[in-house]
Amino acid sequence: MPDNRISLHEFLLLATVVTALTLGAAWVYPIWDDARLIVLIRESGNGAILANIDSRLLVSRFLIFLSDHRVFLPVGLAVHWIAWLGMGLVTMRLWRVLFPGRARFALLPGLLSVAPILCKVQLVIVTVVFIVLIGPVLIYLAILMFTSEHPSPRRKIVADAAGLVLIILSILLSEYGVSAAAVAFTLVTAKAFNERGELRRGPRTLAMLIAVSSLASYIAFYVLARSTVSPPYRPGFALQSLPRKIQTLPFDLLSGLWRGTIGAFLEALGSITLNTKATLLSFVCGAIFSAVVALGVYRKAESPPAPNREWLSVLTLLVATLVAIFPVLLMGRDMESKWDSRFWLPVLPVVSSLTVFILLSVVRARLWLLVPIVCGFLAGYWTTLEIIDTRQHPEPVFAAPPEMKTGLSSRSVIGTIFGQRASSNSVE
Repeated sequence: MPDNRISLHEFLLLATVVTALTLGAAWVYPIWDDARLIVLIRESGNGAILANIDSRLLVSRFLIFLSDHRVFLPVGLAVHWIAWLGMGLVTMRLWRVLFPGRARFALLPGLLSVAPILCKVQLVIVTVVFIVLIGPVLIYLAILMFTSEHPSPRRKIVADAAGLVLIILSILLSEYGVSAAAVAFTLVTAKAFNERGELRRGPRTLAMLIAVSSLASYIAFYVLARSTVSPPYRPGFALQSLPRKIQTLPFDLLSGLWRGTIGAFLEALGSITLNTKATLLSFVCGAIFSAVVALGVYRKAESPPAPNREWLSVLTLLVATLVAIFPVLLMGRDMESKWDSRFWLPVLPVVSSLTVFILLSVVRARLWLLVPIVCGFLAGYWTTLEIIDTRQHPEPVFAAPPEMKTGLSSRSVIGTIFGQRASSNSVE
C-alpha cells in the first residue's frame, strides 16, 4: 500500500518554488504596499502603521513591534517562507483528503497554489503575508483537523476545539479569514450530508460551531476596527451594493468560478513567450523543473481504488468557491488585476485542487503524464518570470514632499502621492 504522507521529494520541490519566491521577494523589496508603508514610516514614524492598517489590531501592533526592534525585513522573510510553504502543504494534504484515489498528484495543486499563476502577490513580503496569507493558512490547518480521522473521541474533541480557536484567531487577524472560514463551513457541512444516521450529529454540530465562531469573531473584529475601516470595505457597503448588483452577480460568480478553476491556468499557458532574455531563462527553468516534477509523480506509487465520491468532492469545492468569493464580488472587486488577485488567497487550495482535477478529467488516461509536465512547467516558468519582471519594472515610490507632511494624515499623504492607484491597490 502506498504511503500517502508528503514525501521528501515533494517537500523539496515545493520548498524550491517557495524559496525562489522568498529570495525574489527580498531581491525586489520593497514593492506595492510594503514600499508605501516604508515611505510613510520614514516620514511619520511608526504612527504610519496605525494610520494605515489600524483596522487589523493584532497585525498593526505586531508590525510596530518589528519596526521598533528593527527586524521588519528578516522576520518578514522568515514568515513569508513559512506561510507560503504552509499554503502549499495544506493544499497537498487537502487534495489527499478529498481525492484519496489520486494521491500521487497531490504535489500539483500544491505547486499551483504557491506559484504566481492565479494569484500574483507572492513577492510582497510584509503586508500581504501578515494581513492576507497567514489567516487562511491557519483556517486550512483547522479544516484538516476537522476532516482527519482521530483514534479516540477525546482527541477528536481536542482537534475540533483547536480548529475553532484557529478560525477565531484568523478572523481577528484580518477579515480575509472570513472567506476561508466559509470554505471550512462548506466542507464540514458536506461531510455531515455524507454521513448517515447518528454519525451526522458530530459534523452538523461542528458546522454550526464554525458558523457561530466565525460570526462572533467577525463582529468583534469589526467593532474594534469600525472607526478605521474604509467605507468600501464595510459590511454595510456590501449590503447596499446588493440591489444594484443583483442582476450581474450571477454572471460575476460564474466568471469568477471559471477564472479560479481553469481560466487563469489557460491564460498563463497561452501567455508563454520566448521573445526576451527573461522569457528564455524562464522557459529553461520551467522545462527543468517540469522534468523533475513529472519524474517524481511518475515514480510515485498509485493509490488503491477509493470509493467513487470524487464528483461529490468536486461539487463541494465548487460550492465552497462560490460561497467564498461572493462577498468579494459584492464589494465590486474584479479579482483579475494583479493586485486584486490577492482576494484569491483564501481559496487557493480549493481552486488549485479543482484545476488539477479538471485537467486529469479532460486528458486521456494514457496521457496523464502531460498534467504534471504542464503544471510543473508553469510553476517554474511564471515563478522565474515574475521575479525578473518585477525586478526590471519596479513600481515607482516617492517620498512625501515637506509641504505635504503638515496637517495631513498618513492615509491622506498616501492618497496624494499615489492618486487613484493608492485607493485601488492598498491592502484592505
